[in-house]
Amino acid sequence: MAGIDFDTIASAKLYISASAPTVAEGAGAAAAFALLTWVEVGQITNVGSVEGREYSTATLSTVGDAQDREKKGSFKLPNAEFECAWAASDAGQILVKAASKDYSVPSFKVVNQDESNDYFTAQVSKFTKGGGTSNDAVKGSMTLLRQTDTVVD
Repeated sequence: MAGIDFDTIASAKLYISASAPTVAEGAGAAAAFALLTWVEVGQITNVGSVEGREYSTATLSTVGDAQDREKKGSFKLPNAEFECAWAASDAGQILVKAASKDYSVPSFKVVNQDESNDYFTAQVSKFTKGGGTSNDAVKGSMTLLRQTDTVVD
């Protein structure tokens, strides 16, 4: 379609699977993730960033030339932060809450507006019920510690 050169977050959905794919990265990973049984995490109000890397910086300072040189060092997969309307009986939120209480590494899928899928594994390091004022909806916030690079399908 002419003139449409971007997508929005509207209609994106988050899913969780307690299972791990047989292949999590590289060739065959998207197909392995697609075979898992997925449960939608309901009432998502804010979709976190699930793709990319964050590199540390290695610095070398020598007294002979007074130039600090920097290069990329090790990297981490940035945390994915999501928010949702708190729904204690939602099947997906129940799985997220359970994963927040142990050291499991569930699989996650974000279905985007263009119907592409972003797959990754992550530990749930936070799932908390938020507060606010009398005009605020009760929300939950979750932090996902990504364990694998995101596989796009």
